[in-house]
Amino acid sequence: MRACRIVLVACLTAMLGSLWMPAAAVAQASALYFPASGHFLDDTYGFLSFWQAHEGERLLGFPINEAQLVDGLAQQYFERGRLEQAIDPANNLISVRPGRVGAEYVEAMWKTFPAAPKRRGDELRFESTGHTLRGPFLDFWQAHGGEAIFGEPLSEALWEVTERGRRMVQYFERAQLERDAAQAGTDQEMSVGELGRALATLKNIDTARVSNWGVQEYGPAAPQAANVISLDATPTPLPQPTAPPQLRPAAKPKPAAPAPARSIGPTKGKLIMVNLSDQWLYAYEDGSQVFSAPITTGRKGMETPTGTFAIYSKLKLQTMDGVDNGVPWEVPNVPNVMYIHGGVALHGTYWHNKFGSGALLSHGCVNLPLKSAAWLYGWAPVGTTVKVTY
Repeated sequence: MRACRIVLVACLTAMLGSLWMPAAAVAQASALYFPASGHFLDDTYGFLSFWQAHEGERLLGFPINEAQLVDGLAQQYFERGRLEQAIDPANNLISVRPGRVGAEYVEAMWKTFPAAPKRRGDELRFESTGHTLRGPFLDFWQAHGGEAIFGEPLSEALWEVTERGRRMVQYFERAQLERDAAQAGTDQEMSVGELGRALATLKNIDTARVSNWGVQEYGPAAPQAANVISLDATPTPLPQPTAPPQLRPAAKPKPAAPAPARSIGPTKGKLIMVNLSDQWLYAYEDGSQVFSAPITTGRKGMETPTGTFAIYSKLKLQTMDGVDNGVPWEVPNVPNVMYIHGGVALHGTYWHNKFGSGALLSHGCVNLPLKSAAWLYGWAPVGTTVKVTY
């Protein structure tokens, strides 16, 4: 009889495990640790079960912080979104749902979108937001949870620079979807953008890695440090010149006007925001925008790193050099240089005028127009926080 009970328990366990993904062994774990992101996911608040039942790896990605209570309800950030508890007014019970990271990100970055075109007959139109869904975006939205997972569209599909290159994207209340045209017709054509990570950066969420205390691990190992030796070398200050350099003027068309200044909340002091998607820089003082400028950032293979940094060194003038694919390069008299991460700096640029155009030209630095760099250099002291995000 005891042997029969053991066999019965084993069979039931296997059957229950098959209901979850990606494997029974993962489903039976009461907690998972993700070496790639350095955080845990468990069922203290029901987040692990929701993640497993709703294509968590594909739609949410890995956790990037530990679950925390906000106004008495738990929430946890993931690479592509956020899970949170919510009280169901119908029965006063607590449930788990994806957070409104898309709406919050759009609001925080003051993004505005063109209105939907006139009805074309092949779209799904949402009267509450005034936007539509069509083509592969509509197909993916319907196949992977629809409004319950992604919410309603906040924009039409549009071109943006993402961390994976220039892509067609569409914003939703709870996510951002991206389309890779090179993968058309395959399972890799559509993906979910990393708005969870971007919003966590904007909100100063603590994403520092924690150590595994012995639970089951899921996913790949912790990533190795990026191979950016030429950018991570600590710069050596150069003697200051006795006369200003003769810089070539950068004649350029006037870029599109940035979003109007707004408050970002109770933030105190000075803050610089670099938005890689917009290719625009914003400066804030005590929560209010005081300056903005178009920029150009790192080219493919030398992408400008994302994260929260601080200006640690300022040089009024410097000659920069390095090696690109085995070819040495040198740029003399780079003005108003402010280092934020290894060899990555904000600085003035006189050798091109592609600011704000979406052209990615730098070796990882943030290129600014000459006058914009001069203003920022005079305004931002060493120690000023610089946030770089998509």
